[in-house]
Formats: sequence, structure tokens, C-alpha cells
Amino acid sequence: MKWNNVKPDITAFHVNEVTTGWSAIDMAKLITATADCPLVVIPDYVRQKIMAHLKTRKVELGGLLVGSVVSIDDLNEGLTIIVITDSVESKDFDSTSVSLSMSPSVWQSANKSSDAKTFVVGWYHSHPNLGAFFSGVDRKTQKDFFNSNYNIGLVIDPIRNEEKWFISSDSTEINPNNVRRELDGLALV
Repeated sequence: MKWNNVKPDITAFHVNEVTTGWSAIDMAKLITATADCPLVVIPDYVRQKIMAHLKTRKVELGGLLVGSVVSIDDLNEGLTIIVITDSVESKDFDSTSVSLSMSPSVWQSANKSSDAKTFVVGWYHSHPNLGAFFSGVDRKTQKDFFNSNYNIGLVIDPIRNEEKWFISSDSTEINPNNVRRELDGLALV
């Protein structure tokens, strides 16, 4: 096997591309607020789509999160915002009340709506009536398949109405204050 060092076919929006009209003070607040962890923006319509999916059965269900990354540098450094624009549910899966195995076809479905600046940014799944947490298996999944600095994982208990967010290969928990429904003035092109 030969390793080819090629430029990735996905890119982040530069923060200046999407914050037109923001003042220097607003930009400084954004960069300060995201120094340790980027903001995650998930509009209500995406959240409602995910919840509708997860409430269809009382077993673990899941899918992929599609969106864009906003950065002051690139996909690996200077991340400021991860904007989720859609979710793609796994339709071909094996699951129980405590486990989920999604087929690769979910990636094919997600890739149909992807381009250089909109792509799979993470995954979601449910823990029905178990609470929202990342299990050891979830952490391994994150490390093996969602290991870029911008990759996020969302776990929801749709019965207890709990959710937790995690980021990067380390499965670092995201502070709930860094998860927003919208961010005024953000203009993804």
C-alpha cells in the first residue's frame, strides 16, 4: 500500500465568509467563546427530524449529521462553529434496546447531499430510557469513524428527554452552553 498525501476534498468556511456585517467586538466574542470548544448550531427543524426518527421505536436508532464547519484556520485548527444542516437516518441497521449497528448505506445516502463545504460532520443515536452518555462502544465508534477535530457525536434519550454532545476522537463532552439553535448573523453561502 502506498500513502498519497493529497489535499482533502472538503473544506471549512473561513469565519470571514460567514460573518459579514459583524463588528470586531462580535468577532472577538465568538473567538473567545470558542477557544476551548466550537459552537454547535442545530436548527429546530433538524432537531425535530432527529427526534421524530428516534421516537419511532424503543430500540437504539441513529444516523449521520450533515453540515458545515466554520474556522479561522482550517478543518483541524481554529474551529469556531459547526453548523448542522441535515440529518440522515440509518434505514438499514441491527439494533436492540442497548446496541446499534448501522449499515454503510447511510454514508451513501449522506454523500448524495454533500459537497466540498457541506459533508458528514458527525453522528447521532439514541439510548432509550438509559440516559444520555457516551458508552465505551460509543467512544470507540467516535475514535474509529469520527476522529477529526470537527466530528461530533450526539446521544439522545428520547424517553427521558436528555441529550449530550461529544467532539473529536477523544469524545470530549461539549458544554450545553456551546450548543445553540441559531447564531444571529451567520450566513453560510
